[in-house]
Amino acid sequence: MKMRKSGKVFLWPLNFESSVSRKNGRKVSKSLSLNGVSVKEIMKAVEDLDLRFEVELAAARPSQHWSKSGLVLVEKSRSKCELLRLVAEKMHENRSLEGEKFEKVNK
Repeated sequence: MKMRKSGKVFLWPLNFESSVSRKNGRKVSKSLSLNGVSVKEIMKAVEDLDLRFEVELAAARPSQHWSKSGLVLVEKSRSKCELLRLVAEKMHENRSLEGEKFEKVNK
């Protein structure tokens, strides 16, 4: 896979992972980070934000070539920092909605 794609922002699950330090790849603040982020979760958040995207499920981050975590390529409509923040906020919102649904079902 050619890693440089102009007009695209690479979103790796590692970018949002709370157990990873900024030095090792986390791109969002600790308060916006989450545990156990998946490509599907990123994809759902990007979809909810009405952004154009592509998914590469077998992609491995170059620094972790042994781990095929997958990747979401988002069309660059804003800065990378702003896109990361928006996606992280949407994932938090989606998780809180899932928690509410879970609580209602179990009552």
